Amino acid sequence: MAAKFLYPYWVGSILLTLLTSCQQPPLPNVSETTGGPTRVIEHAMGTTAVPISPERVVVLDYAPLDTAIALDVQPIGRMEVIPSPLYSEAISTIPTVGDGLQPNLEAILRLKPDLILGNKVSSGSRYRQLSHIAPTVLSRDNGRKGDWQEHFQLYAEALGQAEQAEQLLKDYQQRVEILKASFTEAPETLTVSVIAHWSGGIVAYSAESFSGSVLQDIGFARNSAQAKGKRYGIQLSKEDLAQIDGDIVFLLHNVTYEDSVAKSTFVSDPLWSTLNAVEQGLVCEVHSAVWTGGRSILAANQILADVEACLTSAN
Repeated sequence: MAAKFLYPYWVGSILLTLLTSCQQPPLPNVSETTGGPTRVIEHAMGTTAVPISPERVVVLDYAPLDTAIALDVQPIGRMEVIPSPLYSEAISTIPTVGDGLQPNLEAILRLKPDLILGNKVSSGSRYRQLSHIAPTVLSRDNGRKGDWQEHFQLYAEALGQAEQAEQLLKDYQQRVEILKASFTEAPETLTVSVIAHWSGGIVAYSAESFSGSVLQDIGFARNSAQAKGKRYGIQLSKEDLAQIDGDIVFLLHNVTYEDSVAKSTFVSDPLWSTLNAVEQGLVCEVHSAVWTGGRSILAANQILADVEACLTSAN
């Protein structure tokens, strides 16, 4: 009976290498591929030789997942994610390999990837182990701070689809310009606030956040608490009304979280009902998994769609 629990020799051998690699001398920061032409990619951990056309990609964060799907690349493995309307159905059949902070190295190894994509914040400490499995490319951070376009281009380059990515960014920018031209008022005359409310309090997302960078592309003004130079997420109390008010409030909500406050509750609250945006009927409920979790091109385009829908409903 015990025999069925034994791993093939090659699996056990590589796993042993992974588990002991932290005790060995530093490894070269150029991953070796298993044959075929390669390209050298510069990334947060150095340089890595990746296949010209990778076919078995594992993604360890939201941004590379969003990027891969946008570029019609179907990953063979992914981290666990918060349910998102953008791609929950598209990824339903893709095996999970743990969460972004603690990927299951054995599960990744068994998938035999030829490329692993992630970020230094979550996966930097496991870079050497991951590189033993397959060429690994990590972005500098996870995109929460608004530098999503840079990371999108990095992942696309690693996937061998830099030109396609450039076109998608051009399409995005064109969509931004069309949206701006549709406003009856100049966007810079409108102050927007982006908040989420949970049982633990309020989080306001600044101009330095992922969603903040998209709103900045549109040209919206932000209140002083959510301006540039702030952390991407700012913890506030319910009474900090001035810091969450604006001409428009985008309320981040996730139906899968019991303590995530929806618009109906928000606007009926005696305190929040005094906000200018509530009085003007400009509180728009949007999906938190898109506005905070996507961090790449598909999510950015959905934010544009959400903004357009919000302003259309207000007219």
